[in-house]
Amino acid sequence: MDPDAGVIVARTAEGTALALGLLKCGRIWLCPVCSAKIRQGRAEEVSKAAVAWIELGGTVLFVTFTARHAAAHKLADLMDAIQGTRADASKGITRKPGAYQRLITGAAWAGDKRRKVNPEGIRGRVGFVGMIRATEITLGDKSGWHPHIHALVFVGGRTFKGSAGIELAETFEPSTAALAELEGHFRGVWTRHLAKVDPEFTPSDEHGVVFETLAKSQSPDALAKYLAKLQEGKDPGAELARADMKNGRYGNVTPFQLLGRIGDLMGGVPEEEADGFGTLDWGLTRWAEYEAATKGRRAIEWSRYLRPLLGLDGGDTEEDDLDFLFEQDGASGIVAGAAVTTEAWHKVTGRALDLAVTEAVEAGELDQVAVLAVAAGAEAGAVRLLSPEEITEAWEATLAKLAERREAAAARRLIEQAGS
Repeated sequence: MDPDAGVIVARTAEGTALALGLLKCGRIWLCPVCSAKIRQGRAEEVSKAAVAWIELGGTVLFVTFTARHAAAHKLADLMDAIQGTRADASKGITRKPGAYQRLITGAAWAGDKRRKVNPEGIRGRVGFVGMIRATEITLGDKSGWHPHIHALVFVGGRTFKGSAGIELAETFEPSTAALAELEGHFRGVWTRHLAKVDPEFTPSDEHGVVFETLAKSQSPDALAKYLAKLQEGKDPGAELARADMKNGRYGNVTPFQLLGRIGDLMGGVPEEEADGFGTLDWGLTRWAEYEAATKGRRAIEWSRYLRPLLGLDGGDTEEDDLDFLFEQDGASGIVAGAAVTTEAWHKVTGRALDLAVTEAVEAGELDQVAVLAVAAGAEAGAVRLLSPEEITEAWEATLAKLAERREAAAARRLIEQAGS
């Protein structure tokens, strides 16, 4: 929440209530509301990246990485194996890379220009410029936790370090042999690392690493149809980033489906009538395990230089996720509203009167917002009625502050890139 602007509660022409400028939790793993908004913004960003690279003449691969799993395996152990461990400075624990980080390391991958044998490495032969990865998690009644990674791999480019950072020199079509070499390298590294961590995690050749190529089109009229689509017709951004929209397959459930069942059972719905599976105690235990295993992890992450290379802004931090939440709000279609000071809103929520405020706004009784705020202990005058024009003006001011913060973040990234 902006401490200067406070919160704007508004009513749309359809009769729904909005709260603009309200700070969201931003927990992409745990909050169904925030996750949907953040992932929508991330999905649009990923699709733009795929389109931009293909338009430049590059190739985008869609790769899925999976580990073998069973009901006895802990989610934290599986996540450590595929995504790496988490650092804890307070305990002197440094981060250890997982199978994903191992994919783009080693002499075979990087090559050695000082030697005649393999000077380019696999990286150079395929023209690797970066990846975007998203981690998804499902849960099976009998098969247990199933974390897996979807990645867009951007290949077919040659880069150099210029005055503005990493810049694109040219794009090219990777040879069939180079793509096959990349696939073999990824499959071998992924499998060997998981087997080293725990032989029971060793995936099958069929399911461990699966490659697909995003379709290209020679026809300008068909460009929009094909550039941002997978061969089976899925949007790569949504396929990569919108885990919140997916339902578990083969008897599995997503974490939010598990959360929905927990809510149903706590609300008195009989086990046999609630969606999903498991007792309430079992579900609560699984959810607690999920919370602990995902804490401090990024759900979606880009290679460091990929965004600027494609002419895109933004980043992967929690602050960037919060920006997406603000952008998903909007002041269009609003017919009436009220500004509530930050202090007054804290009092309203502290007395659990925010639902009453929402109901008053939906009923078109904006004057009741001030009554509720005073009842919560706020001073008179803490709520001010606004016209639609005033709401738009106030929201644009909030977005302007957001833009300033983004510019400052972009400047920090440039300094970091220049120093690396």
